[in-house]
Amino acid sequence: MVTEFSVIKFSEIEDGVVLKGEIDGLQYKSVEDMEFTFLSPIEYELQVNKFEDGIQLTGPVTCQLSLSCGRCLDDFQYPVRTYLDIEITRKSHFEEADELELQGEDLDIYYFENDEIDLNPLVYEEVLLNVPMKPLCGEECQGFCDTCGKNRNNETCSCDKTPDTPLGEKLKSFLVFQGDNHGSSKTKNISIKKG
Repeated sequence: MVTEFSVIKFSEIEDGVVLKGEIDGLQYKSVEDMEFTFLSPIEYELQVNKFEDGIQLTGPVTCQLSLSCGRCLDDFQYPVRTYLDIEITRKSHFEEADELELQGEDLDIYYFENDEIDLNPLVYEEVLLNVPMKPLCGEECQGFCDTCGKNRNNETCSCDKTPDTPLGEKLKSFLVFQGDNHGSSKTKNISIKKG
C-alpha cells in the first residue's frame, strides 16, 4: 500500500506501509544553504517498519540540484540519489534528566513528541548530507589560472604553470645536500617536478 504523507500519526501508521511524496526544498532552505539551488522537488519513497516506541524508515530520496564548481565557479547540475535509513523513537522513551550520556547508536536515532512525525525535515536533511563540501563540475576541471585568472576550461593562457614556492626550494636544497650530512660522498642529482 502506497500513501502520500508529509506528517504521519504514529498511532495510525501501519507496519509495512510505503510513504511516497515530494517536498519543495525551498521551504526548508536557510541562509547557510545558499550554495545550491533546487532544480526539482525532493522525491521519496519510504518503507515503514513499526516497532513498539517508534518506526524505521528506509528508501530512496532523489532530487536535482544546481551547484557552483569549487574550481571554476561554473554552475552545473548535480543529481542527488541517496538511501534514507533512519530510526525514529518516541522522546518520552527517555526519562527527563539534566544530563544524558549518549552512546554511538543513539546518534543515529531521531525523536518525536506527541503522536505526529514530520517527514519533510528528515528527508531534507538527508539531501543536505549528500551535497559535496567542495563540488566539482568534473574531475578534469582545471579551474582558474593562479596568475592571470582565466578559466582554463574555456581558454588557454601562456602563464608559467610551474611557479616556484619557498617550501619546494627548501626541500630541493635539503635533498641535494642530504648526502653530505649523512656520510655519503656522492652529490645527489635531484630535480623537483613542480605543479
